[in-house]
Amino acid sequence: MTAIPLLQIALDYISLPKALAMALKVAGEVDIIEIGTPLCKAAGLDAIRAVREVCPDKLILADLKSPDVGGLEAQMAFDAGADMMTVIGGAALATVESALKVAREQGKEMLMELTGVRDIISRAEEWKRIGVERMVYHRGWDEQVFHREWAEEDRLTIRQLIDMGFKVTVTGGITVDLLSFFQELPVSIIIAGRAIHQAEDPAASAHEIRTTIHRLWGDVRGEFAAASSFPGLTARTAQDTAAKAIRWGVSEMGLLLTVDGRECPGCDSPQRFCQGTTTTIHCPPGIHAADVVEEIGHLVSPGLRRAFGQESPSVFFLDPDRLPDLSAGRIVELLRATGNALRHLGFQADMVAGLAAAEQVLE
Repeated sequence: MTAIPLLQIALDYISLPKALAMALKVAGEVDIIEIGTPLCKAAGLDAIRAVREVCPDKLILADLKSPDVGGLEAQMAFDAGADMMTVIGGAALATVESALKVAREQGKEMLMELTGVRDIISRAEEWKRIGVERMVYHRGWDEQVFHREWAEEDRLTIRQLIDMGFKVTVTGGITVDLLSFFQELPVSIIIAGRAIHQAEDPAASAHEIRTTIHRLWGDVRGEFAAASSFPGLTARTAQDTAAKAIRWGVSEMGLLLTVDGRECPGCDSPQRFCQGTTTTIHCPPGIHAADVVEEIGHLVSPGLRRAFGQESPSVFFLDPDRLPDLSAGRIVELLRATGNALRHLGFQADMVAGLAAAEQVLE
C-alpha cells in the first residue's frame, strides 16, 4: 500500500511570533510543520522548542540544511523537539553519515536537501550506499524569482530517485494548480509555503491543498478510496476506527500483525481476522516484547500506559480502547511512541508512512 503524500507547511519567517501564529492557524490541516531555514537562522533552537510546545501532535522538521558538523546539529535539533532535520546536498559524506547516525540513534529522520546539487543521481548513489532514505527535491526560492518553472526533467529525476528506493519530498512554489504535475509520482511529502501563509485565509488554503492531494492520489491509486466504493459498508464506531488506524499505522511502519498466517482480507472486510480493538504485533527479529513495552513506557504520557503491553516474549499489543480518550492526538502519540521505541531498539520503523496511514483513517 502506498500512502497519500503528507502535507508540510514551511514556516519561512524571520519573526517567531508570526511563525507561531501561522502554525496555530493551520495545524489542523497539515501533517508536518517545517521550521524554515530563515526562521532557524533568525530564532535558532527556540523556534523548534516553541512550535513543539504549541503543536505537540505534529511532526516537526528543522530545515537546517546543515553543511558541516552534521551529527552535532542533528542532536541539537532533536533535543529541541524536531522529528526531522535536513543536511544540504553539498555537504561532505562524513557530515551526512554523522547526521544520519544521530537520527537513527534517536529514532528520528534525516533528509538530504538537494538545493544546488547538479549531479543528483550520481550523488544519490553515494548517499544510498551509506543508508540515506529521504530526499527533498527543491525548486529554490531564488529560482522562482527568476521564473525557473517545473519541467519534465524535474519529474524524470524525481522518478529516478523513487525508483532507486528514496522517499522524495517535493517543494518550491507548490500551489493547488501545480499538484497535478506530480500526480503520477508516489512522492512522500509535499511542501507548501507561500500558497498557505500568504493566502487571505491560510487554514482554508491548507485545507484546499490537502483535499486536492487526497483526491488526486486517492483517485489514481485507489487504496484509500477503496473502502467507500463497496456498497453496504456501515459506519464504524470510534473504537473500530481507532483500531483500524493502529493496524494500518503499524503495518506501514513495516511490522507484522499476528493474524494466524492467513492472508489478511483487510480491515474493511466482513471476514477481517482482527476482532475487537486489540492489535497484536510480532517483534522484529532480535527484539524482545518486554524491551519494546519498556521503551514505549518511557515515551508516552502516564495516561497511555494501559494501552500497550506484552502478549508473549515475541509479541506485544496496542489497544486504543484503553486510552483515556479516542482523540486523534492520543492515537498518534501511541503510534509515534511505538515507532520511536522500535527505532531505539534497532528496527528502522517507517514513521512517516505509518503516521500518514493512521491519519488517513482518522480523518
